[in-house]
Amino acid sequence: MNQPRSVAFPPQAMPLAAWSRAQALAMTATLGTCAWQGQAWPVAVSALITFTALLWLGRHAYTPSGRFGSANTVTGVRLIVLLTLTLPPRLLPAWCALTIALSVLGLDLLDGWLARRASDTSAFGAHFDMETDALLVLVVTLRLWLGQGYEPWVLVAGYLRYAYVLGLWGWSGSGREAPRSRFGRWAFGLLMLGLCSGLVLSGLAGRISVALGTLAVSVSFARSYYFSRHAS
Repeated sequence: MNQPRSVAFPPQAMPLAAWSRAQALAMTATLGTCAWQGQAWPVAVSALITFTALLWLGRHAYTPSGRFGSANTVTGVRLIVLLTLTLPPRLLPAWCALTIALSVLGLDLLDGWLARRASDTSAFGAHFDMETDALLVLVVTLRLWLGQGYEPWVLVAGYLRYAYVLGLWGWSGSGREAPRSRFGRWAFGLLMLGLCSGLVLSGLAGRISVALGTLAVSVSFARSYYFSRHAS
């Protein structure tokens, strides 16, 4: 999860918070479908619909210049690539899943650099990037649960972003999300290290790696939720 790339959002732009709430509800419902089907592909279908809606709603605020921009293009490529992780394990061996996850993380570093270099930073770009990161975590945890025999607790890390959004919506507080912090970026890095290790390590070693990453990101979201509840 790279450095935030956000600036003031123009008046005609879409309501990002409302889209995030809809996304959280959609992912919650889709997880139920995945459990029923025993497969991860419903998340890919749902994500294609919700992110298409995001791109349409944000069409006037992609960048300060109004163009889509190279950084958002890279984020879009990340989104499409990570959805391949929902393929059945018989079609996508563990080493292929690891390669895809690492490629998506590498592109995550590139899109932020491109946005800053081209002065294309925007609230839309930051949100698009953040929600793509959240979806990556969700699909990797689904892969571990449905494809590699991990227990359902592994989904905790994948669902935290959506639980956070719904928590801000359902309970009183400032209602605004906490800004990205250095601690949050480190926690995301530790989480992805743990999840990627879990893709290729079997048994106790894999579970410990995933559990440590989940613990780190859980602390990060707890800090963010406290900020959002108590910020003035």
